[in-house]
Amino acid sequence: MGNQDNGGSGGFIAGLVIGGALGAAIALLYAPQRGEDTRDLIKQKKDEYAEAAKTKASALSETAKSKASDLSDRAGDLTDSLKAKSAEVSDTIKAKAHDVTEQVKSTATDLSHKATDSLNTAKESAQQLVDKAKTAINTQKDAVTAGIDAGKQAAIEKKQELTETAEGSEAEAKPASASA
Repeated sequence: MGNQDNGGSGGFIAGLVIGGALGAAIALLYAPQRGEDTRDLIKQKKDEYAEAAKTKASALSETAKSKASDLSDRAGDLTDSLKAKSAEVSDTIKAKAHDVTEQVKSTATDLSHKATDSLNTAKESAQQLVDKAKTAINTQKDAVTAGIDAGKQAAIEKKQELTETAEGSEAEAKPASASA
């Protein structure tokens, strides 16, 4: 009972997964590649990190179950060896074994919830990155569309200017040829 693991490594792993996801997402957003490739890569990385988080959550859950099982087995062994003693001592040991089992179950449940929360956080972070990428792509698309529209308008204006200039030249040429 003196060697309790309070699950500190679970927080570290969650931080590692989230940090890795954010780092990868930032690297993807600044990478010089096509938007479609970036979106595909973001989706792939999101899936990879979600799978890694699920795997780690499963491993943490299995570890907690194993510890609960080990502690439960120890409590059972202690109870069997002490049954020969008085009923009062036997009842006390059973009560302590039950308390330990409940505490381990509670710890296992807490670890499972932490793992689930970490997974959900990773998914939300990945979705936010995808949404930001979509917004950036739409902004670029709007800028390109505005540029195309401005180019079309400039071409129409230039065509009108050239047409007016040509009509003016024809009008000047007709009176000169009529007087000759």
